[in-house]
Amino acid sequence: MMMGIFSAARRGTAPALLCALTVFAPPAIADDRRIDDAWKAALVDQQGVLSGKQLAIVNAIAYGAAAALLCDGIGIDPDKVAAATTGVLAEGPKDLTEEEELVRYTNIMLMMGTSKGILLSEGALHKADFCANALEAKTSAPAETFWK
Repeated sequence: MMMGIFSAARRGTAPALLCALTVFAPPAIADDRRIDDAWKAALVDQQGVLSGKQLAIVNAIAYGAAAALLCDGIGIDPDKVAAATTGVLAEGPKDLTEEEELVRYTNIMLMMGTSKGILLSEGALHKADFCANALEAKTSAPAETFWK
């Protein structure tokens, strides 16, 4: 990945990353493991860029954006997304050089885009289930998400 994700930020958070990814991903379908490999590839060399909580926020944004594109009756609030994204970007290590900070920001945005793309793929493969889950999430916890 980009410049090996600066080693100063490595904190060994792979288990937290995997847990965070499952928080906002739709339920796994037993007969479809094609997307699992994409998630694994997306995590390669991403340790230390985000905390588990930050990764959960990034994936929640990606999930909301994917659902808004695929599902009727779901929209995403751009103000909530902007505030959350700014918060994630700002909560990084304070001792980074300008170049390291730019690499970190770039990796975070790439992670968000990758998560959105994989969620779009998962959602499109099982659209009815994906949208039903997203609509349920929207109605059960709207304050904790990025729904409009």
